[in-house]
Amino acid sequence: MAENYRLRLMFEWGGGCIWVGDDTTRRQYGVGPIEDSLPLADETRRKLAAMTVWHDLSLNWEYPPDPGPWDAHEYERFEAAAFAMRDDFQSELGDRFSIVYEGLGFYEGRAESE
Repeated sequence: MAENYRLRLMFEWGGGCIWVGDDTTRRQYGVGPIEDSLPLADETRRKLAAMTVWHDLSLNWEYPPDPGPWDAHEYERFEAAAFAMRDDFQSELGDRFSIVYEGLGFYEGRAESE
């Protein structure tokens, strides 16, 4: 029986956006960002890179504890694009993978519970 893998789509500052979500996946792919280890199309990799750059624009790089430059509308746009990216991953990788998007959770500099 083939293993099933759990992935987390979660953007980190400066890169990395696909992470393992359970021990089975960790044994297969290791730790840290694993997007380079997955059988993804070049177009998907380009989209991930663009999403990472877009994500990094949300941080106040001069003083990270302060609110970033995005307004609520930009956070909503990003979250919608990230959910669409998750759906694209799921279609591309198939049933052996379960992909969860872990949202940013920040709006106008305040943590928001999901």
